Amino acid sequence: MTEAKWTGAERQRALTILHLAMFDAANATQGVYTPYAYDGAIDTTASTEAAVAQAALSVMEALLPAHVKELEAQMAAHLASASDQASLQAGRRIGAEAAAAVLAVRAEDGADFSLDYTPGAPEAGIYQPTSERAMVAPKIKDMTPFVLSSATQFRVPPPPALESAQYQQGLLEVVTRGGKDSPASAEDIEIAKLHAGSGSGAWNQLARSSARACALPLLEETRMLALLNVALSDALVAGFNAKYSYALWRPQTAVEALGKTYSHPDLEPGLVWESRIPAPMHPEYPCQHCTSGSAALEVMTSVFGSAPFPIRFEGAANISKSYDSLQQFAEEESESRLIGGVHYRRSNAVGDMLGYQIGHHVAATALQPLSAEAAAPRTCAGFDSTMVSQ
Repeated sequence: MTEAKWTGAERQRALTILHLAMFDAANATQGVYTPYAYDGAIDTTASTEAAVAQAALSVMEALLPAHVKELEAQMAAHLASASDQASLQAGRRIGAEAAAAVLAVRAEDGADFSLDYTPGAPEAGIYQPTSERAMVAPKIKDMTPFVLSSATQFRVPPPPALESAQYQQGLLEVVTRGGKDSPASAEDIEIAKLHAGSGSGAWNQLARSSARACALPLLEETRMLALLNVALSDALVAGFNAKYSYALWRPQTAVEALGKTYSHPDLEPGLVWESRIPAPMHPEYPCQHCTSGSAALEVMTSVFGSAPFPIRFEGAANISKSYDSLQQFAEEESESRLIGGVHYRRSNAVGDMLGYQIGHHVAATALQPLSAEAAAPRTCAGFDSTMVSQ
C-alpha cells in the first residue's frame, strides 16, 4: 500500500500502531507504565530517544516500505549527535522489538478499508448516499478495537423515531440553522468550515502543540499520543459500528423526502434546502466528530489535568482560531456539525456521551502507571504559550 491510497481510517489505524510502538519503546527504557504489547526486559541503560526513533522507523518500514530510504536517512540525522554508542544501539534494539510486538498484535485485527457499500431500500429514515463521492470506511466497524472489548462495549441506543417530537424538532433545527442559505453570523459560518474536515487530525495537532508547550518528557509525550490515538481509533470503530448498524438518513435526504416518503408538521413538501457544508459519506447517527472529540478530550484531560490552558488550532483553507481550553474546542467542534447542517442535536449528544465513555475507559485501563508516583496528571506548570501553534 502507498501513502497516497490511504483512507482516513487507514491513516488512523497506522498512527495508532506507530504511537503505541513509540510508547512501548520509550517505556522499555524506564519501566514506568504497563506496556501495550512489548514483553521484553527493561533496559535503563538504553537511549530512550533512540528507542523511540527506531520504533517509529520500524513501523513505517512495515507500513510504508516505499519510503524506507528516506526514513532511514531522517533517523540517522536525528541520532547523529549521540555519543554513547552502546546506549544508542541498545535503544535501537528495543525500538525494533517494541515495533515488532505491536505490529504482531495488530496483524490479524480484521482491518478492512474497502469502500464497497450497498445502501438499504430508499424508505423513510434509511440512509442514502448524499453525493457521488466514495463512502467512508463502511467496513471499519468490524475491526478489532485497540482497547475496548468490542465495538459495542458502549452501545448507543437507537435514534429517535421519525414521528417523535425529538426527531421532528431536531430536523427543524438543522434546517433552520444549518442550511446553505440559513441566517448565520460570520463567526458561525467560519466555525462550520473550520471543523468540517478536522476530526482526529485536529486532536493530534492540538496534542503535539500542547505537549511542547507543557514541556512533557519524551516518555510522557509518547504515552499521551498513544492513549489519544487508541481512543480515536476505538471511537472510530465504535462510532461507525453504530452508524452503519442504525443507518439513519442525513438531514439532506429527509428534506428531499418531504411529501414523498416522509411528512413533517412544520416543513413543506418540495422544500429546496442544502446543508451548509457537504455531508460526510456515511450514515448520520451518531455524530463521529462528537464521538472522537469527546474521547480525545477525556484522554488529554487525564494527562494534562482539568485546568484550562490556551490552545490554537490551524485548520484548512488558512482558517485558524485560538481557544481558552481543550474543552472549549471540543464543545465548538460538536456544535459545528449542527451549524453545518449535517447532524441532529440528538446525534451530537449521543456521540459526546459515547466518546466520553470510550475516552474514560481508555484513560483508566490502558498504559497504566506501575507506581503511585507516576500516576499524577500533568497540569502544565511552566506553560509556554509561544509553543501553542508551532
